[in-house]
Amino acid sequence: MANNAEKNPGLLLFGAAFLVIIGVIGTIALPYFDEGITTPTETAKLKNYPADSAEARGRHVYIREGCQYCHSQSVRPVRADSKLGQPSLPGDYYYDAPVLVMTQRTGPDLTWVGQRYSADWQHAHLLNPQEIGGAGSIMPKYDYLSQQDRDDLVAYLLSLKPALKTKD
Repeated sequence: MANNAEKNPGLLLFGAAFLVIIGVIGTIALPYFDEGITTPTETAKLKNYPADSAEARGRHVYIREGCQYCHSQSVRPVRADSKLGQPSLPGDYYYDAPVLVMTQRTGPDLTWVGQRYSADWQHAHLLNPQEIGGAGSIMPKYDYLSQQDRDDLVAYLLSLKPALKTKD
């Protein structure tokens, strides 16, 4: 019987398709039953910005300018990220569309940047990142943005903080 199954391309194709379907169901459908993903955290509720708010407009500027290509917004539960604050939870991104987690960091993580720096620091950093962030920074100057866009972007960055106070 094993010889027949190995020689029957239809049976092999059916078996491969069945395994792919099981993999797709496990990867796409099952997470919808995980309450950690389907329930917003208190942090997510803070980031559920009204559409006309400065934070929502700033998030749009953040995406438009490609900030997410260099900055992640996810604190991993690993030792290297322990200085950044509490680890991110799936529910923290409940209202984010698109989700700006990203997979690599060229620049620092911005998950909780709103609790680390003031509005004045954020504005100065956008205008001259090499002076504020360090001479080796490859971040471009955003001095070409309008004052409104910079104000909105800073409002968004300041909103990136946990709902609960983190351990110091």
